[in-house]
Amino acid sequence: MCINLLQQKNKFAAIKILTSYTIRQLKKYEMKKTMLTLFVVLLSFSAFAQAYDVSVYQRNKASTKHLDSTKRRIQRPSHCPSSYISLGTGINNNTGLLGVSFDVPIVRYASIEGGAGISSWGYKIAISGKYYLDACHRGWAFGGGVTYNTGLKNYQQNLETVTGNVEQVSLTLNPQTNAFLAVHRYWNLGKQYNRIYLELGYSVPLSYGNKYTQISGYPLSDNSKTTMNLISPGGLIIGFGFSFGIN
Repeated sequence: MCINLLQQKNKFAAIKILTSYTIRQLKKYEMKKTMLTLFVVLLSFSAFAQAYDVSVYQRNKASTKHLDSTKRRIQRPSHCPSSYISLGTGINNNTGLLGVSFDVPIVRYASIEGGAGISSWGYKIAISGKYYLDACHRGWAFGGGVTYNTGLKNYQQNLETVTGNVEQVSLTLNPQTNAFLAVHRYWNLGKQYNRIYLELGYSVPLSYGNKYTQISGYPLSDNSKTTMNLISPGGLIIGFGFSFGIN
């Protein structure tokens, strides 16, 4: 009986030892598995980070090349043009409904401009001076000058008369001289110092006497007189145009 008890104790002890060894091995295996998993994760993250850095570098390099290429494409001459040829249009525009002008810089921030065109009051001639706030005659500019409209002979138009009817009348549009002040805004156009511009200002008449003389037909009504005064030179100036630099 004592021998049997001893044998049973030995079996229990062996089972306990075996169980303890197995648990330790499992723990070691789990530890190795965990370490291996962490190693794989870290390796993957490192590879991803390297790939991302390469991708960012390539994008930045391509972007830098694009910016350099763009700068090269829009690089302008190192000197300012000697003069400008402008095509303009607008309401009470200095050169009429459609005209051409020559803008000649006299100093770094100032220029003298002269031009001519077609208007609703005959041909129109203008001379003016401008002062620019930016170099090479860009940005904002302030100017003033004088315009001269040649007028029109035998100007025929259907207008309301004192009879209350709209009838054809014949007028002579007398020459008109005006003075004006204006604000200009110039923007770059292209890469050769060409410009587009907007002009806002006001023009006042310097001529005395009647702006027009009626040749035939019944006298004009008050409404027609107001209309003729409105289309005569003077008042609000709104101009728009393009300037082409000449080296």
